[in-house]
Amino acid sequence: VINMPNSYFYIVLFMAPLMLARYSFKLYLDSKSMHMRTIAALSMAVDAKDHYTQGHSRRVAYYSEAIARAMHKSPSFVADVKTAALLHDVGKIAIPDAILNKPGRLTPEEYEVIKAHTVQGEKLLSSIPQFQTHPSYRYACDIARHHHERWDGRGYPDGLSGEEISVWAQVVSLADVYDALSCKRVYKNPIPREQVLEMIRGGACGVFSPRLLDCFFSAEEELARLYESGKPEMIRRSMF
Repeated sequence: VINMPNSYFYIVLFMAPLMLARYSFKLYLDSKSMHMRTIAALSMAVDAKDHYTQGHSRRVAYYSEAIARAMHKSPSFVADVKTAALLHDVGKIAIPDAILNKPGRLTPEEYEVIKAHTVQGEKLLSSIPQFQTHPSYRYACDIARHHHERWDGRGYPDGLSGEEISVWAQVVSLADVYDALSCKRVYKNPIPREQVLEMIRGGACGVFSPRLLDCFFSAEEELARLYESGKPEMIRRSMF
C-alpha cells in the first residue's frame, strides 16, 4: 500500500532540484539577453555617430571571428572576441561630431582627441556593472583600449609592442584596419582590394604579428567573397 503523504513528499523532493535548475537557466538566458541588448545598443550608438561607418562594428566583429578561427582558437574564445569586437570603437561616443566627421585632414590637436577614444572606451565599458559578468567583458575592455597598438610599439595609447599586446586586441586591430581601408569614409573613397592587401602586407597601416598576418591572409578570400556578394548586409541584420 502506498503511503500518499510520503509519495507527495518524494515527488516534491525529486522535482524541486529540476524546478530550481529550470529557474536558474531562465535567469541565465534573461541575463544573456540583457547583456546582448546592451552590447547591441552601444554598437549601434557608435555607428550612428558617423554615416560612413554604419555597419563597421559588425563587420569588424565578423572579420575578427574569421581570423580567430583561422588561428585555431577555441569556440568560446572566438565567440567572446566576436562579441567584444562589436564594442572596439565604443569610446567614439565621447568624441565630438565635428572632429569625428571632419572631411579634411585633422590637426595634431584634433588627432589627439580622436586617439582618446581608446581610453574613453575602456572607461565606459568598465562603468557598466551589468556587463561585468559577461564572458566577453575582459576582452572588450582590453580591445577598446588597445586595438590601435602595433607590433612594433608605434601604436597608442600605451605604446605596447609584440606579445605585450593581447592576442584578441591584435585580431580586432587587424580586422579594424581591413574594414577601414576597404570602405568609404568621410575623408576617403574605398581602396581596391589588392591595394588594401598590399598596404597591410607592407605595414603601411602599422606593423602586425607575422603569425597573425598569415592567419589573416588564409581567411581573407572568404571575407572578400562575402563582402562583395553583399552578405555583410545579412550579417548586420542577423548578428543580434
